Amino acid sequence: MAEDFTKTHFDFASLPWLTSPRKKLKLEGVALGLINLPPNEGYTFTHTHRKQEEVYLVIEGSGCISVNGDLTELVRGDCIRVSPHASRALKAHDNGLLAVCCGAVPMGYPHNPESRYMIDDGIPNYDEIPEWYQGREDIIQRNQELKKRMERAAQKRGGQK
Repeated sequence: MAEDFTKTHFDFASLPWLTSPRKKLKLEGVALGLINLPPNEGYTFTHTHRKQEEVYLVIEGSGCISVNGDLTELVRGDCIRVSPHASRALKAHDNGLLAVCCGAVPMGYPHNPESRYMIDDGIPNYDEIPEWYQGREDIIQRNQELKKRMERAAQKRGGQK
């Protein structure tokens, strides 16, 4: 039987770019991510999901989200829903961006019980670089290294991505 509640604490000022509270909170039915982007930094690639729709809640700072290549400005208090198939990426403005990303868990997730995230259906697109980093050779190289690492990990798991 699951515990009636779990509690943990995060120092928002010192969070890495992406933190999953899944294991600390023993989450079973809620996908949750804490996003802390430094000033003028953002995702270097886009991603989609097979089933999960996501809701981003802006807690502090400001930035923008690219959804299928269209930019939408985000400020404190904004909430934005993104459908599973839509390609998305976030970027912080001068004051950084602290956001919470949440979603519901479709039946059968996570596929891997040891997965860092409750919804392990994300599909990174390392070849689709958001407009804020387009044309930067260092980002292109970094994304290709990430792509190779993901492919090696998939091979170790037996071909699953």
